[in-house]
Amino acid sequence: MCGRVLLDSGIIEMIQKFRIKNRQVDDYTKGELFPSQNLPVVFERDGRTITLGKWGFALDFRKSLVINARAETIMEKVMFKEAIATTRCIIPANMFYEWQVQGSGKKVKYQIGLQDSSIMSLGGIYRVSLDKDLKPQLSFVIITTQADESIREIHQRMPLILTDDAVDVWLKQDMSMDTISELLKSNFGHKFVIEKCNDKPDKPPGDKPYEQLSMF
Repeated sequence: MCGRVLLDSGIIEMIQKFRIKNRQVDDYTKGELFPSQNLPVVFERDGRTITLGKWGFALDFRKSLVINARAETIMEKVMFKEAIATTRCIIPANMFYEWQVQGSGKKVKYQIGLQDSSIMSLGGIYRVSLDKDLKPQLSFVIITTQADESIREIHQRMPLILTDDAVDVWLKQDMSMDTISELLKSNFGHKFVIEKCNDKPDKPPGDKPYEQLSMF
């Protein structure tokens, strides 16, 4: 599960890294970011675009948000299979967080980033729907895979992290699903910076809960 990220890079830095042509955001809330918040999202639609998107797919029959999609089943699940074929995206992040459960039941928080890049490219999918005011709302989920060996002792899952070369393939709209399937299996060999950190008693803004539902 990936349920919290850190992002404090400037929009200009992201525009340069992802070679953005269409800028649809001037600023965003920086720091530790939760599901239900708006984060920068990069996708390909009439050129490379950056905008804000809400983290989490809403379910009509639940109050919770679906925040992750498992790489192993994403092509089969009704909620995800159209998006993985047509609306893939990148969620920029400087770090992501995972919690290690120790023998006493205590959870220890770790922040995880890349050694060779200040901005990670997390693989995701998005959809556009109408919000309560009937305005278009882009929402996204982050794809997770089995954890790399260097992270496995902390947590069994981690977000899909794409290299710069893989980002171009991932965002290309007419890419074959065989190629996308290979990228979903390529999440290994990264060199991480892993640090234990103090957890904050922060809660996500608003009153809408989130969780990763077991069916996904």
